[in-house]
Amino acid sequence: MKKPIIGIPSKEPFPDQDDLWHRMEIVDELRYLVTENGGITIMLLPTERTMDFNKSDCGDDTVLTEEEIADLHRQVDLCDGIILQGGLYSCSYEVEIARYALAKDLPLLGICAGFNNILRALGSNVYEDATGSHNHYSREYRHPISILKDTKLYELIGQEEYPVNSMHTMMATKDQVEAYARICAYDRDGHVESFDVPGKKFVLAVKWHPELMMEEEYTKRLFKTFIDVCGTDQR
Repeated sequence: MKKPIIGIPSKEPFPDQDDLWHRMEIVDELRYLVTENGGITIMLLPTERTMDFNKSDCGDDTVLTEEEIADLHRQVDLCDGIILQGGLYSCSYEVEIARYALAKDLPLLGICAGFNNILRALGSNVYEDATGSHNHYSREYRHPISILKDTKLYELIGQEEYPVNSMHTMMATKDQVEAYARICAYDRDGHVESFDVPGKKFVLAVKWHPELMMEEEYTKRLFKTFIDVCGTDQR
C-alpha cells in the first residue's frame, strides 16, 4: 500500500526584521510525527494574490475568490488527510481547507489554532481570553483536562484525566461547540479542550500541542491512528 499523503497548511511566521524574504512554514515536529508513523508530508500554500496575511487569531475577514478557492481545493485533492497546525493567527485559507476536508470526509486533525479553524469551518467560532491565564509558553508546563468517555480522545488516552500543555488565548465554550461537534474534554475552568465529529472517518481537534509531547504514548497512538485511517481509504 502506498504511504498516505498528509497535507499541512502553511503559516506565515512573524517577520524577522533581518530577513529580506517573506516565508511560509510548518512545524517540523509535525512533519517528523507524520514520517515516523508511515506518512508523507506536503505543505499546502495559500493561493491568494497577496503576501499580507492575517496577524491575529480573532478571525480573518478576507473573502477568497472562486479561483483562489478552486486552487486550494486542487491542493487538498492531493491529500489523504489534513493536519491544521497551531500558531498565533489564522487565515481564511485554513478555514476553507478545513471546510473542504470536512465535505470530502478526509481525516482531519486540528491543533490549537487548528481547533479554532475546524470549529469555524463547522459554522461556529471561538473567543479571545484577554487574561492570558491559559497562555504558558513552556514545554514543561502542564494542566489537567477532564476527558469524556465514548469519545475519540478517550479511545486514544484511556483515562478520564490527563495533563497537557497550554499555549493559547482563544477559547471555546460548551455552547460554541456542542451544537456542531461532540465535546471530548474540558479544562478546570470549563473551556472545551477537545472535540470530535461523529459520523466522520476521523475529525479530532485539541487545544494543546501534542507535537511537544512526543515522548508520551498517547501522542504516538494519536498520530499512528490518524495515519492508519488516512491510509485505509486512499484515492
